[in-house]
Amino acid sequence: MSRKRLATLGLMTAAALTVSTVASAQTATLDTSITLSGAGSSFMSNFVEQCKADVKKGLNINITYQPTGSGAGRTGFISGTTDFSGSDVAFTAAELATLKEKFVYIPITIGGIAIVYKVPGVADLRLSAPTLAKIFSGTIGKWDAEDIAKENPGVSLPSQTIRVIVRSDSSGTSTVFTDYLASAGKGEWKKGITGTFPVPAGTGIAQRGSDGVTNYVASAQGDFSITYAEASFATERKLGIAKVINTAGQAVAPDPANISVAMGEAAVNDDGTLLLNYNTTKPTAYPISTTAYLIARQTMDPKKGDVLRAFLTYSLGGCQEKAGAIGYAPLPKNLVALGVKNLALINPGSAASPVLGGAAVVTPTTLATTATTVASTTTATTIAKPATTVKKTTLTKKKTKTTKKK
Repeated sequence: MSRKRLATLGLMTAAALTVSTVASAQTATLDTSITLSGAGSSFMSNFVEQCKADVKKGLNINITYQPTGSGAGRTGFISGTTDFSGSDVAFTAAELATLKEKFVYIPITIGGIAIVYKVPGVADLRLSAPTLAKIFSGTIGKWDAEDIAKENPGVSLPSQTIRVIVRSDSSGTSTVFTDYLASAGKGEWKKGITGTFPVPAGTGIAQRGSDGVTNYVASAQGDFSITYAEASFATERKLGIAKVINTAGQAVAPDPANISVAMGEAAVNDDGTLLLNYNTTKPTAYPISTTAYLIARQTMDPKKGDVLRAFLTYSLGGCQEKAGAIGYAPLPKNLVALGVKNLALINPGSAASPVLGGAAVVTPTTLATTATTVASTTTATTIAKPATTVKKTTLTKKKTKTTKKK
């Protein structure tokens, strides 16, 4: 299966041309009576909520987004029930075969899938991929099991049954998490890579969405439970977040800097999605890190297209400055550039979208300045490594040949 290397210089050059073209074009007048509807990835929903609240205040445009899960988001996009969709993973080959219109993936945010837990008396927890694979498959059933105890010396672990809370919906977060367990779990995960998480027999409980799983853990019945969710959901609910022991043997938290290091080890596929590397030996890398994509049609109703491009212009620019405060990490500069490049494919040749700077509309050149500032003040990471540097077991977001039909 062939994969192209997308050089950072090439991406930045294309982005610079795009921004230059936009800056010289006439600015579109937005139809504020339009409401754009989106649905899909719950992973990206808190970031989308921040961005859409800002554009509502600054540009008076209306965006709705329902965190229905990546699978439902892609299904809605195919059926035409949404104006755009969110997904943590690419379309499957079967899904691509049903798509009749051209579309683009626009990376919108990066973050860590946190291991969220609530164990009274345990404020610090460390877990490796093999141990997580045993817990989430039901092989380990008690909190004081030998494997957990070895990774947490000096911690008083209760002899209580582990309640394993998983997603009930078709989820990109589940796909990435099971991909991680399969890739880094040293053979302990035998359930495959799947968007519908297999519920462990006995103590497994399924809940819908990131809200559902973290709300369950936070509830009175959530004692001694564990789940996986985007870190911002755990932070909102003041839940414990375990440190994950990476391939370098270091226990790291899903902090923005650690996520950025991990994402620097990803490769870019031909279709603009990422091939993740869960086995990087970078000591500070948080291994369960991923991105989320906004999926948009290349040809849209002109007025809707103007609104969507205005929203995405801000999402790739000024909104990235708010990512860290709400549990995400800012996009590295070449993913901003890739997003800007793909943004230009939506109704190409249309007038430039207004750009939101703070709460006011400013000139379109602000995007170039903001994107450069965000990138230079967050990370110098380059995500343009050849896919051959990634172990073959890492399957997430890989490109299929059917992508060429777009």
